[in-house]
Parts: sequence; structure tokens; C-alpha cells
Amino acid sequence: MKLSKLLSVLGVQCSQEAEITALTCDSREVVPGALFAALPGCRADGRAHIPEALYRGAAAVVCAPPLPAGVPGAPVDDPRAALALLAAEFYGRPADGLSLIAVTGTKGKTTTAHMVRDILSAAGYKTGMIGTLGAYIGRERLCATANTTPEPITLHRILRQMADAGCAYVVLEASSQAMKLRRLHGLTFAAGVFLNLSPDHIGPGEHAGFDEYRDCKAALFRQCRRAVGNGDDPAWPAMAAQLPPSAPAVTFGFRPGADIRALAVEPDPERSLSVRLTVAGAPRYHIPLPGDFNGADALAAVALARALGLNDGAVRAGLAHAAVPGRAQRLRVPAPFEVVIDYAHNGASFDAVLSALRAHHPRRVIAVFGAGGDRPRLRRTDMARSAVRWADCAVVTTDNPRSERPEDICAHISAALGRFPHETVLDRRAAIFRALELAGPGDVVALLGKGHEEYIEEKGVRRPFSERAVVAEYFAAHK
Repeated sequence: MKLSKLLSVLGVQCSQEAEITALTCDSREVVPGALFAALPGCRADGRAHIPEALYRGAAAVVCAPPLPAGVPGAPVDDPRAALALLAAEFYGRPADGLSLIAVTGTKGKTTTAHMVRDILSAAGYKTGMIGTLGAYIGRERLCATANTTPEPITLHRILRQMADAGCAYVVLEASSQAMKLRRLHGLTFAAGVFLNLSPDHIGPGEHAGFDEYRDCKAALFRQCRRAVGNGDDPAWPAMAAQLPPSAPAVTFGFRPGADIRALAVEPDPERSLSVRLTVAGAPRYHIPLPGDFNGADALAAVALARALGLNDGAVRAGLAHAAVPGRAQRLRVPAPFEVVIDYAHNGASFDAVLSALRAHHPRRVIAVFGAGGDRPRLRRTDMARSAVRWADCAVVTTDNPRSERPEDICAHISAALGRFPHETVLDRRAAIFRALELAGPGDVVALLGKGHEEYIEEKGVRRPFSERAVVAEYFAAHK
């Protein structure tokens, strides 16, 4: 693409022409003919890497003023916003032919996005999805994603693939960091979904405080043609206030006054580790996931589907087959007990998943967990206390120890568990085997902490590790 055409999207006149073959904001990835976007960072300024980019063959540079003398490109006040517009243009503005749906909130984005994807697919639409677990067309995974919401170059490249594949909708998890760093700048969303807001992602390199965190979430709704919001959450008015004047809004919730009101979320007596959601004016919806929190995410998906005018049969079918890798994920095993994998890795998420499992009245809950190294030690205490409250016994093991010794992490957890029945088995594979050996009819084995992750990180190295593969290995050896 000609540099002049590319820069025209920024309203910049080009005095030096060049053929642009690639975009990058990483000087190490520059190839001859690339445009290098020098972005400001929390640790370093991309301008410092312009010489390296030029040495590697960059044909042009976009950066905060001033542009180095004699270098083709443009000085811009907001390099991050400029990169988002450049990426869209470079990949042929793929979003123009897609109906984009953004899902935001502190908790539940991944599960809700999967439910919405499955509902749209059941309605007959080819649907893409981009989020924490990667990029998908339908349930086929295209690629991993380094961030919940990818950087603009990656995002628009994926959107190009989805548009070329014939997708009608794309469901996207929109993080507060994505809004702060302008990754979604220039996009218009057919609908935005607000789930909830609680203090999170506050600290160095993230948000300065809760107000900034809330405001970044709210900024998304300036780019939405309609919104669906949790009317029970105190932050919803701040979100709704950012909508364009003509954009309609629909609320969902459990309290009177919600446009789409849930009457109950309860364990499904006919289906193991499942819930049923009762919504005013509709038959029950069945969701094959445990817990009130999954029922609440399903309510958000129902409200969005109604706002989009989708057939309720598609909603029902999509929710009935909802599945999220590593999020209260049931593994089908040849045994009279259940095995569940979940990404829970702090006290609050432990409470949510373990209480959800307990609500189904298993004979015992056997928790297998460790804790990430180089993270606040309070997490270990909180997880242990949650296990004591909701589980019957535990196997303490390695998670991602990073630079810490697994023995030390497990010792901290064991001390917090006190006299609660538990064993320590440092090798996570052996720990899973031990929990499966302990399990009997009516039990639930909860493998907590890894979820969708397929590795264990230790001393700067990620070695492959799949809990699903370990469970399959166990039962293959015990036929």
C-alpha cells in the first residue's frame, strides 16, 4: 500500500512516497518496507527505537512530534490512536463488513462472549470471537492472543481473516486496558454489553485508580449503536451516560425494573453440574455450567439476543450447548464422579466456583490447587480459606511458581489450611493422579488455577502441561 494512501486516514499529506509492506510497533519485527509506529510505553518510549527500525529497513515512521528529519511518515499527537486507524486501513477496513459486539466487565467477559457466540451460531450466523482464550471462527480456533483485546495490528489482521471467511458477527472481549491504550479506536460496535464493575487492574502499568478504571470501561459505549447493561450494578448509569443520544439501551438484572428480569437461577435437578435460568415471560433456559455467576452471564446473553431480535429458539439452543475451555469445564470421564477444570486463582474466584459445585450436593469436593509465584501471598491464604469453607479435602501442588520455589509456595498454603484434610504433592501430574485415586461415587474433583493454560511457568521457562491430557492419561491407564 502506498504511504500516501495509508497516511490519508490520519488527514496527513505525504511529501515522500513509499510502498508500505507491513505495519509494526516492535522495532525487532521491522522488515524492509515496514511502517514503524513508535508508541509511548509505561517503561520506555518507542521513539528510542526509531534508529533500530530505520536500520532494519523501515520505510516510514509514525511517532509523537517531532518526526526525525528526512524520515518519511508523520508526527501525530496520539500515536496509539493513529496506529488503530492505520491498521484498519492497511487491512482494508474489515470491520466495515462485520457486526461487532463488545462485551466488557470485571468478571464474566469470556463466558458471556462464548455464550453469545454460540447463540449467534445457533441462529445461523457465521460468527467470529476474539478474547482471552484466543480468536475463533465458530468453535475452530484461529490463533492465540497475547491480550484479552489484541493490539490494533493483530486485531485488524484477525478481523480481515474473519471477514474473508464470511463472518457476519464478531464477538469481542473489550478490556479496560484496550480502551486506555486506544486499541479499539475508530471501531463502531453494533452492540456493547456491560456485565459488572468491581476494583481490579489498579496499580502500576494498569489504572491509576478506580475512577480511571470505570471511565475507561464507560468510554467503550461512545462507540456503540446500542447497549445492554446490568441494571443491578451501580456503575451502569456511568456506562449508559456515554451512549450516543440515538442509541437505545436495554437493562437486565434480578431486581424489579430491569427490562429483562431473571426470576431465578438454580441447580438443574435433571442435569449434573448445570443450572436453569428463569426469565420473566419465557420458559426456563438450561445452561450446562454450574453456579449463579454462569446464570448471570447467561442472562446478559439472553438480553443481548433479544436486543438484536434473535429467535428465542436459537437462544435456547445456544445456551444449552454453552462450553468455555477452562471455566467450570466438565471433563467427560469413565467414572462415577465428576472432574471440573477452572481458572480460579484467587479467593473470590475460588469462592465462586467451589460454592457453585457445593450447591449441587456432591458427596465430597476434592480441590487440587497451588498458587502462582511472584504474586501477593495473601492470595494463597485466601484460596486456602476458601477451600476450607467449601471443599472436603485438598491436594496442594505446583501452579506457576515462576521465580519462587514450589516447596515454599505449597508450605504457605499448607500452613493456611491448618488441620483441614490435605496432602502436598509437588508434581502437578502426580497430584491430579492422587486426587482421582481418592475420588469415589458422587464426588467432584476440582482442578483449580490452570484453566485454559497449557503450560507451567518456572524460572522463566514455560513447559507444556495439559490437565485434560493428564486426566485422559489417568483413565487410559486405569481401564
